[in-house]
Amino acid sequence: MLTTALKIALRNFQKNRLYTLINISGLAVGLAATWLIGLFVLHENSYDNFVPDVNRIYSVGLDIKVGEEEARTTNTPPPLGPRLAQDFPEVELAARTFYLAETVVRREIPGQAPLVFNENTAYAADSSFLELFNFPMREGNVGSALDRSGSLVLGERMAEKYFGKKSPLGQTLILNDAQYTVTGVAQNLPLNSTVQFDFLLPMSNFRVVENFSWSWLWLQMDTWVKLREPLNPESLAALEAKFPAMVKAHAPAAYNRIGIDFLEKLKKGDRFNVELLPLSTIHLAEAGLVSRLTTLGDGKKVRMYALIGGLILLLACVNFMNLATARSMQRAREVGVRKALGSQRSTLVGQFLAESLFFSFAAWLLAFVLAGAALPLFNQLTGMQMGVPALLTTKVLAIGLALTFVAGLLGGSYPAFFLSRFKVSEIFSKISSSTRGGHAGIRNGLVVFQFAASVALMLSSWVVYQQLEFARNQSPGLQRENVLVLPMLRYLQEPGKMEAFRQQLLQMPEVKAASHSSFVPSLGSFGDYYEPDQGNQSRAVPKSVLLSSFLTDADFVSTLGIQILKGRSFYPNNAKSDSTSVILNEAAVRAIGWEDPIGKWMSYPGNDNQRFQVVGIMKDFHLGSVRTAIEPAAIFHESSQTYQTWGSFMSIRLQPGSEKAVIEKTQALWKTAVPEGPFDYDFLDASFGQLYLVEQQAATLLSVFTALALFIGCLGLFALAAYTAEQRTKEIGIRKVLGASVFGITSLLAKDFLKLVLLAILIASPIAWYFMNQWLAEFAYRINMQWWMFVVAGLAAVGIAFLTIGFQSVKAALANPVKSLKSE
Repeated sequence: MLTTALKIALRNFQKNRLYTLINISGLAVGLAATWLIGLFVLHENSYDNFVPDVNRIYSVGLDIKVGEEEARTTNTPPPLGPRLAQDFPEVELAARTFYLAETVVRREIPGQAPLVFNENTAYAADSSFLELFNFPMREGNVGSALDRSGSLVLGERMAEKYFGKKSPLGQTLILNDAQYTVTGVAQNLPLNSTVQFDFLLPMSNFRVVENFSWSWLWLQMDTWVKLREPLNPESLAALEAKFPAMVKAHAPAAYNRIGIDFLEKLKKGDRFNVELLPLSTIHLAEAGLVSRLTTLGDGKKVRMYALIGGLILLLACVNFMNLATARSMQRAREVGVRKALGSQRSTLVGQFLAESLFFSFAAWLLAFVLAGAALPLFNQLTGMQMGVPALLTTKVLAIGLALTFVAGLLGGSYPAFFLSRFKVSEIFSKISSSTRGGHAGIRNGLVVFQFAASVALMLSSWVVYQQLEFARNQSPGLQRENVLVLPMLRYLQEPGKMEAFRQQLLQMPEVKAASHSSFVPSLGSFGDYYEPDQGNQSRAVPKSVLLSSFLTDADFVSTLGIQILKGRSFYPNNAKSDSTSVILNEAAVRAIGWEDPIGKWMSYPGNDNQRFQVVGIMKDFHLGSVRTAIEPAAIFHESSQTYQTWGSFMSIRLQPGSEKAVIEKTQALWKTAVPEGPFDYDFLDASFGQLYLVEQQAATLLSVFTALALFIGCLGLFALAAYTAEQRTKEIGIRKVLGASVFGITSLLAKDFLKLVLLAILIASPIAWYFMNQWLAEFAYRINMQWWMFVVAGLAAVGIAFLTIGFQSVKAALANPVKSLKSE
């Protein structure tokens, strides 16, 4: 029976090549897209499943509210980890990490030039860190590799980079001018690991952590705990309920040191809640979490991609079903003849299903080829590093084959179960009464569904693109263009060396201005609490306000094009006069509530209540992404020495078009000034662009998904237009004989389909508006969706549909009516 079914399937393929190829191609594209999207979804849901005892490991988080500011974060204070391990017997191990940001790594090689690189994956860690996660080691001991000061654990990748194939144990590397001895090599962590590192150094080597060991305000640590046994949600909630007592017992003393009554703050509505976030779910389950963990994903985005993948496959299945219903009367004649010759219904059902499954599995083979060919591009778009073998894992294959089987059943279900149930007399009476194929209403509904989905994706893609362009170009109060940024200026910390380097830069005719600072917008800032004075105004000001700040020279404002709205900038060439000066942005003034801020004073509890006077108000500018509101910010003069940071940058404003020349000259100056340091640079506008990589990825993927949906929809529409023209060949011939024009016949054939497309646009527009409005709500600064966006997307859909059906319509209208009527 199976052999017979295959023969009949091949015979039908020969007879209806166009429709069969369209069916297989559309389904193959849908399956390939779903295959790749499924691979991405499975990857995102597989994070940390390789970690032993993953169900006992938690990231320690904070739910904080200070005044009107609130956030959930994994940034924790130094005392929290040791306190959890000491006070709660449920905690087996606690470990902290401290991110070292940009780190210069150097290996001295006798008789050769040293190997020097800037690295950004170095962390200081407690000695229990490796044991807590039980990461596999290629060399060294998990329990003792970080026990001694000056020890160093490398990832395999870095071990090969600096030492080649030789064992690095006992060898030395210099990190930020301090020497470390390699005591272990950890195996490379898989991509689906939340924790990623290449260098681990002992926490004991970093006095800054020890200096803040008392502080519950210095949120610069990531803290992890491993419980003695897995906890269900109720037991976990019970454990977390014990944490407030710990916080109230130990945090007030730290706040008292800077003049803040912590318990009084809590009574007035502030929060400092300690949470345990399961490692097994943190990758996708913690939306809006402020964290230094760069691997955190977006569960909402993953669900959206899964939905779109299912939608694309459904559109491909719709083509299968659409052509099955369109050709139903043609197949009905076959059913009638076979029934008249004695075929049983079960035989017919088996034949139609076997034929449909045969074509769907042919599509599956083609889909594998397409998915394998598209995988490198898909990796580039999603950041994955999957090879073709990933497409052939048991789980992926099982899902792919199951979807193929379902698609085959859907495509063959109509002729198998609907046509086969009629009696012979009923079948031939239906054939004689039908001129346009079976079930036009079903076909029309499926066409509307296809184009509604495609138009909704098109609209969504357009809105995402517009918001991305808005985010990239939104730059009030700051001139981002033509600014070269040099990091790692710690090499120039010797007195006078940094200023001498700046003066050398200013000698270049292509350089308009240059400034050095602790940070620059988009690349970080220093955050801490400041206490504004009440002054003589009647309206009360808050006890403290959180400011993100920059420690700069006098040229920072002019170099970055920051607009001063009131007061002044720092005095040039007179550093001492501004050692107590501060420039605030508009957001800071609003947060404090000063009616006339110029001349007002504020104190910094973090440095013995150091006093600062407001000398200028600058226009608000974005320090980071437009997803968040512009935060209160300040600029302090470097002569104040109010705090110390790891950050150090030189910003250079260039003449437009001089980028290449300035980079070459600056590199030459750098090699002369800092021969032992690697030269690195970025542009300020490019740095801001890096903040929107997720949005760029979403925009690109959504564009690809939209193109695929339109391609599949147009394939089906093309096939239906061809079939309709074929069914109406004699009608067209008669109309031409009676004088109908080519335009009139083309319009006649096209208008029915265009009506369906217009209906699809009406359905898709409010759906796309609703979901895009929800997505835009995640941005503090966003575009307003305009009516013309929907008009443009609608016209594009109509144009694509008309081009698709126009070819077949014009072809039918130009046909010689003698050929279509000669048999009548």
